[in-house]
Amino acid sequence: MSERDHPTSADSDAAERSPRSSKSRIAIEFALLFAVALVLKQFLPSGNGAPYPNPLWLPVIVLSLEHGLATGLAATIIASGLHFSGGLPPMQMTEDIYAYISRIAAEPVSWACVALLIGHIRSQQIVQVTRLQADLAERNAQCAAVADLCVDLRDRADLLERHIAANALASNVDIAEAMRELNDATWDSFAERLTRFVTLMTGTAEFSVYLLRDDVLRVVFQPNDEHTAAGDVTIAPDDPLFGAVVKERRILSAMRAADRLLLGERGVLAGPLADNHAPNRVIGMFAIGGGALADHPEDIERRFSLTLSEIARVLGRIILIENWHAAAAPGQSNGHDADEREAKTPQAPKRAAARPGGGKPRPDEMTLQ
Repeated sequence: MSERDHPTSADSDAAERSPRSSKSRIAIEFALLFAVALVLKQFLPSGNGAPYPNPLWLPVIVLSLEHGLATGLAATIIASGLHFSGGLPPMQMTEDIYAYISRIAAEPVSWACVALLIGHIRSQQIVQVTRLQADLAERNAQCAAVADLCVDLRDRADLLERHIAANALASNVDIAEAMRELNDATWDSFAERLTRFVTLMTGTAEFSVYLLRDDVLRVVFQPNDEHTAAGDVTIAPDDPLFGAVVKERRILSAMRAADRLLLGERGVLAGPLADNHAPNRVIGMFAIGGGALADHPEDIERRFSLTLSEIARVLGRIILIENWHAAAAPGQSNGHDADEREAKTPQAPKRAAARPGGGKPRPDEMTLQ
């Protein structure tokens, strides 16, 4: 339930003040209208033969039109009291008791009839308006509830679409083709094919490959960043995540509370990358992101383990890319430094043979073998 559904103290105070303010406003209207009527009565001739109506008609009609039956009757009583405040008019010699009563009661009775007629119609209108306002408030509340449900339904539909897409099992042919293409990838196509393989296996294209360099896990590959080899993202040896992956060789999942604390904002699954020649030696880490695990396939942990094994097989190519970026970075400002660093790498003789004169090969001339 949203905050707007809960009445606040300010709303309660406003609700309590509303009847009081309405009564105060009606009292002020009574006082003003009767004051005007009494002032007019002092300047206008009165009596049955007067050319002007009694000024006390003003508050009776106005208050009945504005506030309804009860207020109109109250105005009639006050007007009658003011009308006879100076005493009853004298009885004429030609009048009997019935004629006298009809003469002096004509105006008060007329005020009461007008108040009953106009006030009843106005009271019905006020009741109808109040009911319509209540219906409108109810419809607005229903519309707000429907709008909230639509938002929740849209979010749920988006989640289900992602869940269905993630659980749509890729065929064995697609996975085999992706693995073959990854093994045959060249320098230009390696990143794209690695991303496609990881997406088919895990349902997400958000992943990071870390390498263990100088006892620090350093990001060397991300699908949308070709220059992550600079090592801006690192995991230090004193980080609990480092110990869990490198030392304990654990696969961490955000489904487990303890692992979720270790992962933090660095993914939903993480696992060690082992050296192909020494399976007991961890040389890196692989982590995937992509929101909650509900967005990934149901057997994501099994798929993640298979992805770890395949990435460990092509880790040498990722290292080659990382070395190339590391060597090319200083070469932008000083070509001699880049050549000296390239000459120190184990692949230098092989690369030197790729071009006449022993120069460093360009990326488009390299094939990841």
